[in-house]
Amino acid sequence: MNDREQFSRTLVVGTAPPTRCGLATYTMNVQQALGANGVDARIMRLLNRFEPSRPAYDDIVATWRDGDRDGAIHAAEVANEFDRVLVQHEYGIYPGAEGESIIEFLAHLERPPVIVLHTVLAQPNPIQARVLDAVVTNASSLVVHGTTARDRLFDTVAVDPDRVAVIPHGATIRKRHSAAFDETRPVMLTWGLIGPGKGLEHGIAAVAQLREMGVDVHFLIAGATHPNIRNTDGERYRHGLQRQSEELGVADLIHFDNRYCSWREQQEWIDAAAFVLLPYDNPDQVTSGVLVEAMAAGKPVIATAFAHARELEPTGALFVVDHGSSTQIAAAMYALMTDLELRGRMETAARIEGMRCDWGVVGHHYAELLHSSEQFAITGGSR
Repeated sequence: MNDREQFSRTLVVGTAPPTRCGLATYTMNVQQALGANGVDARIMRLLNRFEPSRPAYDDIVATWRDGDRDGAIHAAEVANEFDRVLVQHEYGIYPGAEGESIIEFLAHLERPPVIVLHTVLAQPNPIQARVLDAVVTNASSLVVHGTTARDRLFDTVAVDPDRVAVIPHGATIRKRHSAAFDETRPVMLTWGLIGPGKGLEHGIAAVAQLREMGVDVHFLIAGATHPNIRNTDGERYRHGLQRQSEELGVADLIHFDNRYCSWREQQEWIDAAAFVLLPYDNPDQVTSGVLVEAMAAGKPVIATAFAHARELEPTGALFVVDHGSSTQIAAAMYALMTDLELRGRMETAARIEGMRCDWGVVGHHYAELLHSSEQFAITGGSR
């Protein structure tokens, strides 16, 4: 720990374990990555009004629950006890329409925070635009995970480019990337919380197309139904996928693991996979933690043409296919199964790109940015 860090305390604001979502995992990982880089970081956990206050992650110092009276003001009072604040922003995690209570929270902070934009919309609605304007106005620095998100931000709102930093979504570099490729039982993997919009039906259709050609690929769909989806629709989406696999005659090739698993268990899934499929329907997705983790594990990826996938396509680590095209997915699967040289090139490209996203590297970038923001606040920099 260096001299400038030892008297500074940082608060990371976001959802956190045991909440089951990718952003919660990200908050925990970035807090730990900061700690590995000499930053004393703690977490203020965001909770929706329906989520039970189960035993939580050890470094959580406060909770901001949707429905708490004056919750934004009380959250700001906690944050003001810290030297620096790192805010995770996603429209659905703060109270109010489009998470608009973050505006009141930012207005009561005594020093401008660093704010991470996990979603940057091409066409925000009026409330989203008002929230984004407050975020941009009150931040010392803004973080996005890629150049697509940065360029979209510049197209959407007036902001000094010097205040926008591109820091890749972090990932865990794997020392053992995979077992030997099994030509007789190749496994294609999709993991993460599932629900409508994930496009998994297109992957199942692709598996069926390959079976008609005499080629069998096992498709592991790993992950629980998103809690918000389960609360409203139960397991309707998963049951629909199961019916589809039966109707197409590939139920024996489609495997569901519907648990919400630990990161160690997720790594076991990744190690067993020959390649990863991300058939998402949303073309505007500018960040995918699953995509970054797959590449960090040296896995070739087949992805639909969402924004983050298009941005990483030039690395050579992934096939980018049209949204909803099971035919293109099947063709990419066949190429990965039959072309050993191609698969090797894609695995190497994935590992190289994944090194940029190592949490140790990402934590260093955040530590430097937070120090710069602290100097910004001390010198009274203009927002």
